[in-house]
Amino acid sequence: MNNMARVEMGLIEYRVVGQGQAVLVLNGGHTNCDSPLGHEHFFIDEGCQLIIPSRAGYGKTPSSTGKSAEAFADALIGLLDQLHLERVVLVGISGAGPTALQLAGRHPERVSKLILQNAITGGKFSGFGIRLGSHLVFNRWVEGWTWAAFRAFARRTPLRLLKVMMGSLSSLNPAQVVATMSEEQRQGALKMLLSSRSGSGFLHDFNHHCGDLRRIIAPTLVIASKYDGAVDASHASYAADHISNAELFITPAESHLMWFSMFNAGIEDKMRTFLQESE
Repeated sequence: MNNMARVEMGLIEYRVVGQGQAVLVLNGGHTNCDSPLGHEHFFIDEGCQLIIPSRAGYGKTPSSTGKSAEAFADALIGLLDQLHLERVVLVGISGAGPTALQLAGRHPERVSKLILQNAITGGKFSGFGIRLGSHLVFNRWVEGWTWAAFRAFARRTPLRLLKVMMGSLSSLNPAQVVATMSEEQRQGALKMLLSSRSGSGFLHDFNHHCGDLRRIIAPTLVIASKYDGAVDASHASYAADHISNAELFITPAESHLMWFSMFNAGIEDKMRTFLQESE
């Protein structure tokens, strides 16, 4: 069951699952707190409690709670206060990278460790054509129809849809990528993609800034897929170069959806070691 927190800046929708060490998970673009998290079972098995909010403009969290990355980062401090959480492990995924970096930089005392997964950090950004196309098909007046058409396509030819989507999520041949996935991974990737909605949040993401990464003092694990077709490799290297206590881990995962790869076990091993290390 989802919860709604009223903080000083507005409402935040969030979900809590598991018990133990608190992990604040910020999902990426086109997702909300109900979106299937690729590593949810990993964190629960590691004895963690996940706090998963819908970022501003996604799910039931209104844009007014914080359109900018820094504003929503500040709003999240109100959520942590309400939950009586002094410090959390922070996970920033994909388009949520700027919010995670702002939170870790603006409120370093509240973040014990930071994990970035194929995250936007300040590297090379999409060109004008991609941005314009995104504004046309994912604005809040049209995005519902866009995703409805997407789901209709998926019902008819799910495997073909997955291959089409991999065209923008991997730098490898899409058919090759899908062929490496197990049936369980294909179904997991489809489930994640089919739960997508953009709301007004996705277009906010284009205007997010990461702030000064030199402010971040938490031990940081930067995870990047070698063949990510959605986030340029420069983002991972930028974070590793600008965060003083950062480790860069490049996984041979075949796409942006690192969780649905034969190399996911290696990613989880790396995160397990990182979580167990003393600060």
